[in-house]
Amino acid sequence: MRVFICFELLPRVIILKLSAGNRTRQSKFSSGSCDTMKFSIHLNGMYFAGGIYRQLFVLLFLVFCIHLSTNRVVRAGTSGITTRRYNFVVNYATFTRLNHTKRMIVVNGQFPGPAIRANEDDIVIVNVTNLVAAPVTIHWHGVKQIRTCWADGVPYITMCPLQQNQSFSHRFQLLNQTGTMWYHAHISWLRASVHGPIVLRPRKFESFPFTSPKREITIMIGEWWNNDVEDVLAYALARGGRYNISDAITLNGQPGFLYNHSSKDALKVKVTHGETYLLRVVNACLNFGMFFGVANHSLKVVQLDSAYVKPFTVNTVLIAPGQTLDALLTANRASGRYYMAASPYSVPDPQYVPFPEIPATARMEYEESSYEIERSSSEIVTYMPTFPSPNDSNYRHKFDDLQKSINTTYQTLDVPETVDKHLFFTVGYGLDKSSSCHPFKTCVDGYDGQYRVVGSVNNISFVTPNTTSKSLLEIAYLRDHGNASVTSALDLDFPSQPTMTFNYTGSTRLPLSQWFSKHATKLSVINYNASVQIILQNTNIVQFETHPFHLHGYSFYIVGRGNGNYDPDSSPATFNLVDPPLRNTFGVPHRGWLALRFRADNPGVWLFHCHFEIHTSWGMETVLYVKEGTGTNQTLEAPPSDLPACASSENTSKKKEPTVSITISEDITKPEISKEVPH
Repeated sequence: MRVFICFELLPRVIILKLSAGNRTRQSKFSSGSCDTMKFSIHLNGMYFAGGIYRQLFVLLFLVFCIHLSTNRVVRAGTSGITTRRYNFVVNYATFTRLNHTKRMIVVNGQFPGPAIRANEDDIVIVNVTNLVAAPVTIHWHGVKQIRTCWADGVPYITMCPLQQNQSFSHRFQLLNQTGTMWYHAHISWLRASVHGPIVLRPRKFESFPFTSPKREITIMIGEWWNNDVEDVLAYALARGGRYNISDAITLNGQPGFLYNHSSKDALKVKVTHGETYLLRVVNACLNFGMFFGVANHSLKVVQLDSAYVKPFTVNTVLIAPGQTLDALLTANRASGRYYMAASPYSVPDPQYVPFPEIPATARMEYEESSYEIERSSSEIVTYMPTFPSPNDSNYRHKFDDLQKSINTTYQTLDVPETVDKHLFFTVGYGLDKSSSCHPFKTCVDGYDGQYRVVGSVNNISFVTPNTTSKSLLEIAYLRDHGNASVTSALDLDFPSQPTMTFNYTGSTRLPLSQWFSKHATKLSVINYNASVQIILQNTNIVQFETHPFHLHGYSFYIVGRGNGNYDPDSSPATFNLVDPPLRNTFGVPHRGWLALRFRADNPGVWLFHCHFEIHTSWGMETVLYVKEGTGTNQTLEAPPSDLPACASSENTSKKKEPTVSITISEDITKPEISKEVPH
């Protein structure tokens, strides 16, 4: 194979001829009256013909031109890939917030957990060891897991959870991914304390396609409960509906300056006037979208869910649970103190869905603020950002309108223009009258004080198959590889259309008798490489909510959204197939619909669910089963040898004492903020 690359620079023309089948590379350099010179470069050595300085100049010039033209292709080779290894130990640690001390389950004794840092295309191996009695899995949110669905970390879907003293090595490659992601526990409500950032930078020797920041600052928005979150969940499920909201919103694990007993340890960020900083913001909250802003400073958004966007500038960003956002902040104000703050976005009536009303804060300070030394702290003014109303859905629509993908050498758009697989999912609430609310006589916090509230997709409330001896992925893999005995173990009959049609967003509701959801473990089957369109339609059963849906294993294009009911005849005319945003988590408008598309080129069993944790606990989720292809790199890797067996299996009847080393490479045991933001 021969590749010809031509560089035209002023009057000079350089033609470089690369022969893949020859170990010798030859080049001619011609320029006006300059003599023609020839030289050869051997892979195991080199020699020059002619004047050494002239030849050296030619060589350096050619190397420079090749770097400019082919640097992504060259770096895509294995020589630029690093394997990064981490040890995560899940155990109890004690923390104090709001003058309240409690034990929490965390990673490596930290809250939030340690950062994973890598470059695009790197291989990451994270050995997770569980030392607590509760079963644990960790999900790598936003990582596409190309051919490595085994590492996705979803209990009973892609793996059986880690029991006490068990370990599992999650191995995956970050192919064509850069930006901010995160990891979190994916069982019960443990993600409240088991979470941390994944910081992905461009390939080695490449730079960001935007202003290079002086420093990167990671901000994880979270929640703090004084009570154990497992007790909070159990109490909510026992009462059939509402749960006790968190006692504080946090930034990097700290409530901040507006909460009692919290100022001393609040996050403080130092900046230098005139410098630009990259804020990597993650919403790790369980149940609330968040407004985020920095007083008197604008934010230039450059990435959303680790995908580049056409940059846009706002004072306040809106980020749903599970989403990530990268924004540039330029320190261009007068020296002083400015709050970074996060405040809830919540559209339902607060009488039914209350929310924490005190924003979480961190303090951004200019390094050259000498007046702070001269004046008492009571005299120093700290500016606070202003936010829209908590239920301002108009602001949400405007913010969504600003999101457009960008075609660059760093990111190529591939929006499916035609559709092979159409799926129409109604998403929202349902009722369950068959299950009890033990130990209470009635479901006192359920609908009408007697019916348990559940989450549903197409009127089916998903049942996690936690009594099986294998995960759904293991069963699907055996099925695809000729084991006919497991065929009946999968129910592949999830409806592709709603089981009943009605005015989904109208003021007139269905009769109460039609509010009750079925309970099942059903999968949707998708052929490899099919172009898929999913319509998510919100419904008025019980009440409306903006449901942030997350698809594991994929990013998807938001090609359309609107108010009211989706119309298959007229709504597609409004679709954006040119530059739609590429996301892995996005909210369904609370009185409307959302249209997304993607190409099913990653085989596996992938969870698709609302990222409000209470809704996942209620069953607002489903599973997409993408079958394997037949070509190279179109099939799953073989199951890892250390894939944990389910607790009901004989393989886990005897637990072994753990052998754990907490010696972590690359100094990742330090919290993210300790490297980037001085206290």
